[in-house]
Amino acid sequence: MQPDNNYEDGPTVTFHSVYPAAIPPMRADKAALGTMPTMAFRHCEPMRTASSFGWYIFPPEDISLKWNGADVSYLDLETQEWTPLSQAYLPGFSDYWDEHAPEDIKGLAPPYLSVLPMRGFVQIWSGLLCATRADWSVLIRPLANIRASHQFSCFEGLLESDRFQPFPLFINIQLLATDVPINILKVMPLFQVQPLIRNTYGERAHKFAERDGLGLMPNGEPAMTAEDWVGYRKTIRVEVPNEAPESGQYTAATRKRTKHEE
Repeated sequence: MQPDNNYEDGPTVTFHSVYPAAIPPMRADKAALGTMPTMAFRHCEPMRTASSFGWYIFPPEDISLKWNGADVSYLDLETQEWTPLSQAYLPGFSDYWDEHAPEDIKGLAPPYLSVLPMRGFVQIWSGLLCATRADWSVLIRPLANIRASHQFSCFEGLLESDRFQPFPLFINIQLLATDVPINILKVMPLFQVQPLIRNTYGERAHKFAERDGLGLMPNGEPAMTAEDWVGYRKTIRVEVPNEAPESGQYTAATRKRTKHEE
């Protein structure tokens, strides 16, 4: 199958909000939810671009977990009591699932919390299913350029979501704090989803060239050509004493291209 490079023909990623109370995905923010330093937001286009790439995904409900170093418990949403965690289901969702699912899928509603077979590891389902167009995958990762919690950390995963879709969109986390409630709020994004076309991470993408030093290579050619130096000059900004810093050529050109595409 040839890669589908026609970006205008339909969505790259489709999110199915199968849990009615789930917060829809939100386009990731260039300012990293307002946490990016002003100087970086003004002048560092790579940070802005990385922050805004993809979508923020939210927990399906408020989640409270405890870990004693061996066992995980959670605050049951219906009883409001701490309960040992194996798997937990969203209130009323199993009945809702069975009402709408095909006969052979009834009774197979995805849990929103699951303990993984590694100590202190928990899987959290977002209430969403995810699918992508042909030759596109999704990178599931912690929030870009937003400081992580000291109580838990999120793992990354790269899924070929065009081949097995739609799949339950979840994140795996590792609990770090012990004997205290670890609260994960529904109104705060938990992780980020970024679309990747497959040829950007396959084996072909890992081919690279290396040129040592700034002088001549063994064959007598310069390691840095005249064109390389011209290109390098465009990547740097020369600070002028007693003058306010301005965005470099890279930032200006990238923003101009982005504005044109939008």
